[in-house]
Amino acid sequence: MEIRKLTMDDYEACMALSEYAFQFKLTEEQIEMRREEFAKHNVLGVYADGQVGAKLQIVPFQTYIHGRSFEMGGIAAVATWPEYRRKGWVAKLLQSALEEMNRNKQSISFLHPFSFAFYRKYGWETYVEYKRYKLTTSQLPAKKVTPGTVKRGKPELAVLKQVYNAYAARYNGTLDRDDAWWTRSVFLKKGSQQAVYYDEAEVPQGYVFYEVKERKFTIGEMIHLNEEAREGLWTFIANHDSMIEEVTLQAPADDMLAFQLDNPRIQQEVIPYFMARIVSVEQFISQYPFASQESPIQILLEVEDQYAPWNEGVWELNVAMNGTASIWKKAESEHEGQRGQHIRLHIQSLTTMLMGYRRPVEMEQIGRIEGTSAAIQALEKAIPVRGTYLLDFF
Repeated sequence: MEIRKLTMDDYEACMALSEYAFQFKLTEEQIEMRREEFAKHNVLGVYADGQVGAKLQIVPFQTYIHGRSFEMGGIAAVATWPEYRRKGWVAKLLQSALEEMNRNKQSISFLHPFSFAFYRKYGWETYVEYKRYKLTTSQLPAKKVTPGTVKRGKPELAVLKQVYNAYAARYNGTLDRDDAWWTRSVFLKKGSQQAVYYDEAEVPQGYVFYEVKERKFTIGEMIHLNEEAREGLWTFIANHDSMIEEVTLQAPADDMLAFQLDNPRIQQEVIPYFMARIVSVEQFISQYPFASQESPIQILLEVEDQYAPWNEGVWELNVAMNGTASIWKKAESEHEGQRGQHIRLHIQSLTTMLMGYRRPVEMEQIGRIEGTSAAIQALEKAIPVRGTYLLDFF
């Protein structure tokens, strides 16, 4: 058994494994499209008996975190032939992927788990959930007269990007989409119909991707930058009431749709979604915009990370008054007398806190971090409050 970077010569073998493991069949057009994507991805595989026995792909993305774009490695297409399972090969692939992402300066990694418990063993942790709504036509928001207009059709990509980028930067963990991702994912998967809400000044303030079929209005993606755009888009949807019986959509966990309805007793479900993992503590925190402080703070973070040993150890975190951070690893002799500002935690806990999904005080309450009250309160104040969301899948 050996782990190697796979090449285009391995493409057919990888696709055969994916089709078997994930139980799908690609068309010739899809095969060619994925061939182009495969060439751009970092693909690692385990070779055994002269063939690819297991593999995963590292997809290069950027993600918004507190309004900044971070390099992110998306782990995807993790698969093993059944005769090679239970040999620990995926664990070795994940460790190799972490080393590869660290070399490539991808300081954070996301993946969609088949099992949350499985990937937690290797340092990934839940960072985002979303709400799934189903409404009957009688439950839809009331129609409102708004000063702007909704234009249905095929808007220019620049219009959609203008709205999406402003919206996505409000959350942590959204993708900073490039044009290729819009083309090969968003336009193909979100719905063939699109409509954009423009305000009185003809500035786009929201949009919706959707399908109307079999009396169902299925929203693939809806974004609104303000209340006016929200009301305008929902009025547009409600104007289909003679054609439809129900509407389904996905929304961020902090969405207030139910609260804003006359009858909030609608069908809604909270779905745990993707996991995240800090690949490099040093690189990630050096980029991270902490909250402004009344005075500089210093905290010692003792990080446990079995599968990325470059993260293990005691780190001195300094946050300046403007939120700029510096961090460096300390030798044992350097921090023996500084236990008063010391926090012990696993890489999972550090990740979910810095992503904004869970707060330090919450994590202390459930025993996921240990430290003095002063140190935990300092970290609580240092991490800005911002929700998480992800509108995409890979």
